[in-house]
Amino acid sequence: MAVGPAHNRGPERQGFLLDLITGTEDDAGSLQTLADAGARWLSTTAGSTIECGAVLHRQRTYAAGAGSTPGAARFAAAEEEHGDGPTALGVALSAPVVVNPTGSAARWQAYRHRLLDGGFGAALALPLELQPGSSGALMFLAHGNYAFITRITNEAAWFAGVASQSLKLALDVHGVIRSGDNLKQVLESRTSIDVACGVLMAQNRCSYPEAFSKLAGASRHRNLKVRSVADSILNTMPSGAAGTRFEPQAFA
Repeated sequence: MAVGPAHNRGPERQGFLLDLITGTEDDAGSLQTLADAGARWLSTTAGSTIECGAVLHRQRTYAAGAGSTPGAARFAAAEEEHGDGPTALGVALSAPVVVNPTGSAARWQAYRHRLLDGGFGAALALPLELQPGSSGALMFLAHGNYAFITRITNEAAWFAGVASQSLKLALDVHGVIRSGDNLKQVLESRTSIDVACGVLMAQNRCSYPEAFSKLAGASRHRNLKVRSVADSILNTMPSGAAGTRFEPQAFA
């Protein structure tokens, strides 16, 4: 979805979202779509080629990164490794951080060398406001002597707000899909175990708890999952393993 012109103001900019879901399979895909959209939008707004990197942190998972070009992706990944660039500061301060070719604070001298080594001249980092347990940032990268002026920084901050809402929605949608897939796996596993217990109950004239205890004992003895033992029992039956009737409704 294209972003409106930079001169737009007021009500017409409210409620705008990027489509970070269509054509993506997971969080990383949405992050890549965001990086591509950010580069296209700010390049048009600034009238100069601007590249974009995006990073995402989620609790109990590794950091994900993406870039509109391989160079932007590598630089974003390097920022994660060093942890002392404007991206980290922007997330900590919840505010944009600019490093321009001239006039930047002395603290950015080492970072400026990394920028130049990466083929860039200026950087603009903006935090993304996501759900608790998640954090992220956008990094816009310019070439040569281009400097991020106040107008472009403000426009980028607006885009980061749109990106935050859009990415939150995409992460929620991917989470629902993952939950559905996990539920289907659980139910399929439960079906195999229940049918195998029924076979053991018929063969041994025992109760369900006793049949499940036999399955669990075999699982420990063979160092296999209970479902694997259940499947091995069902595969010896004339009709083979049982299938689940559970088919989750496709997400529209």
